[in-house]
Amino acid sequence: MSIGVLPTLSRNFVEHFVSPLLAKPEVSFSLTARGMSDLLNGLTNHELDLVLTNRPVSVETKDAPWIVQQVSRQPLAIVGPKESKIHTPFSQGYESAHWILPGKNTEIRTAFNLLCATWQYQPDVKAEADDMAMLRLLARDSGALAVLPPVVVKDEIRQGLLEEYQRLPDAYEHFYAITTQRKFVQQVLIELLQKSQNI
Repeated sequence: MSIGVLPTLSRNFVEHFVSPLLAKPEVSFSLTARGMSDLLNGLTNHELDLVLTNRPVSVETKDAPWIVQQVSRQPLAIVGPKESKIHTPFSQGYESAHWILPGKNTEIRTAFNLLCATWQYQPDVKAEADDMAMLRLLARDSGALAVLPPVVVKDEIRQGLLEEYQRLPDAYEHFYAITTQRKFVQQVLIELLQKSQNI
């Protein structure tokens, strides 16, 4: 099975998604990171069987070849160094905080901007990164606060390097699996998509 992933996607999410395949000795798979247009072209050309993304694809036209399925949603949280945890509700106590944030065109940034607007809070943004792996490293090493799904930094939280300060109210990052309409669909792909509903 050939699986395409958006480079900015959380590696922890991808690993969790494909873990059922690792338990099947008869199945092998490849993971390829590409930009969104290349991923969709790969589906069209049958180079890829499945695409994982955190960006929805429009399927409004009757002839759209894509089958888009939301496979997970992860809550968003403010995460920072454990020893500096702010225990008060946002935005109290965050006046001197520095921030590491996803890019301006992401679902996560939109949710955080809405929270800031609600509380008339102006964040001191030290860095922006679209890549979740880079966001994870910056959150771990900079001493600044970050806004992301806790699953992205689950290892750092478990090790006591970072801590979840608080969840953003009703805010999530959504994850999608995209396939194409085909006469024959691999049984293992059907099972994978069914299991993903529990992620």
